[in-house]
Amino acid sequence: MMRKGIWGMVLVCIIIVVSSNAALAAANTTKKIGVLTLNNNSSFHNLGVMAADMLTADLIKLKSCTIVERSELSRVFEEQAMGARGFLDEATVTKLGGILGLDYLVMGTVDGILKEEPGHYYYYDKYDKKTKQTRKEKRWVDSKFNTSANLTIKIVDVKNGQIVWSGQTSGDSSDKSISGAVTEAAYNLVREIYHFIPVQGYVIKVVGDKYTIDLGTKHNMAKRDKLLVTGAGETIQHPVTGQLIVSKKNIAELEVVEVFDTICVAKRKDKDSDKNPQLQKYVKVGDTVTRQLRKKPSGFLGLGWSGKHEF
Repeated sequence: MMRKGIWGMVLVCIIIVVSSNAALAAANTTKKIGVLTLNNNSSFHNLGVMAADMLTADLIKLKSCTIVERSELSRVFEEQAMGARGFLDEATVTKLGGILGLDYLVMGTVDGILKEEPGHYYYYDKYDKKTKQTRKEKRWVDSKFNTSANLTIKIVDVKNGQIVWSGQTSGDSSDKSISGAVTEAAYNLVREIYHFIPVQGYVIKVVGDKYTIDLGTKHNMAKRDKLLVTGAGETIQHPVTGQLIVSKKNIAELEVVEVFDTICVAKRKDKDSDKNPQLQKYVKVGDTVTRQLRKKPSGFLGLGWSGKHEF
């Protein structure tokens, strides 16, 4: 009997360890994504490659997904003799995802336009104090260029070929080169994509009014970042299928005060949280935490975009 009891305890311990490891693995799983060369609907050379490279670079900065090297995608296309990269059928998407272990494929189109305002003379009236007369003057104005780029993107689930996200953004640049406009369009689009694949972690420790989160600098965390805590809400049993449906609710907003490599420490943003200890009880170990998107950096005097790729 004692031997059976010992083996029973060992079995329970093994199950607990395996379950814990499985839970940690699930918690740390990030989506694996491949970015295909975009279809170029413009007269600009290699614009589809340029846009895909810029999307890839910004997606890497998100730290919420794993990006497959585009050279690896090209290699698989060549080896498998797959069709046109922008027009993949469901079978091809599934096959590509299986070979590279992908979750999603990013594909779409890019369009670019160059507008030129020709140089011209500007005529204006100038008053002469000596003659006390007004005469016409002219001044040469150099030609001006403006480029605009439009990106239309869809994210496809490789398991079933279904579109799970789509979006369209644009960018402008007062330059003859299209790269500036594509850079901003790609940046704007990835900011939108972030809401689909945000950086998420868990509350792993609560001490007083401080909450330790399993997200750190390696996850693009920084001081003063805002975190949204989500917990389990009402549990409802479906009247037909019998399935239990657990609703999610936003519990609190935290602000990061300390950051380390793999963890950070945050406090509640509520003004009354220090005065009312009851508010601190709402956030519990195991609650889901989502890092909120940072504001788009403004340019000089608050005009336009600064060019910094902040997420």
